[in-house]
Amino acid sequence: MKKNYTKIVLDLLMAITFVLLMNPRVLDGLPFHEIAGLIIGVAILVHIGLNYRWVVNTTKRILDPKLPKKTRFSYLLNILLLIAMAAVIITGILISKVVFPSFAIQGGHALRELHGLSADATLAFVGLHVGVHWQWILTICKKAFKSKEGKLRKGVIASFVLSLAILAGGIQWYSSTATFSMGEFKQEQSGQTVNNGSNGNTSETRQGPPNGDFRGEKFHGKEGHGGKSNPFLVVLNYFAIWAAIIIPTYYIEKRILRKKRKSRQMEPKLS
Repeated sequence: MKKNYTKIVLDLLMAITFVLLMNPRVLDGLPFHEIAGLIIGVAILVHIGLNYRWVVNTTKRILDPKLPKKTRFSYLLNILLLIAMAAVIITGILISKVVFPSFAIQGGHALRELHGLSADATLAFVGLHVGVHWQWILTICKKAFKSKEGKLRKGVIASFVLSLAILAGGIQWYSSTATFSMGEFKQEQSGQTVNNGSNGNTSETRQGPPNGDFRGEKFHGKEGHGGKSNPFLVVLNYFAIWAAIIIPTYYIEKRILRKKRKSRQMEPKLS
């Protein structure tokens, strides 16, 4: 059971980080975008490790006709999700300007487009993935927040709320600190330019923003996904998009299962 709780917490943190990555202008701009992207890559490997047995057993039985259709669909969905995430990470490295600038391909407009399309595909696949496993998530959450007697575990709820508050406070603190630091740097840069001009020296025109602040650049073929750079608005925006995918997926699956149960109940009567 503790392993399931670890999965839920890890997946929630991955989800929040991923939606923040959908808008490269949030928090520290491009530095956060690239570093957090690599962290997501490591988290995915941990996620696969936690589900290692399921992956191995399902791979062995993938051609077995007796394998449930839901399991086969979930397995294929996970493969597509892994491919999409791999494309996001690889193209991200190839257009990197902060972490791996030596690997960056000059004029990689096609790679930027592929990076954006892969990110959008990942967003959709994650929504489907969560929708397919929504019943399992609800069951784990009920067990976490309720005792065997059906009473709410106030301590667990308080810890959960406190953790979310600390996470939100940390995001807000990091956002304000990063914005303040970049503002100071820009003031210093403009001051140096004025001094150079007063000394009769011609200031050299720089290619690209200073100190890796690429928040003004266009990403993924447009000015970042989501428009707003406020981290909380970005999270709410993309969680709403996920909800629009998760809810229909959950109810479609529920309806399919209901039809299967009815057909099974009708079989003995027909025979």
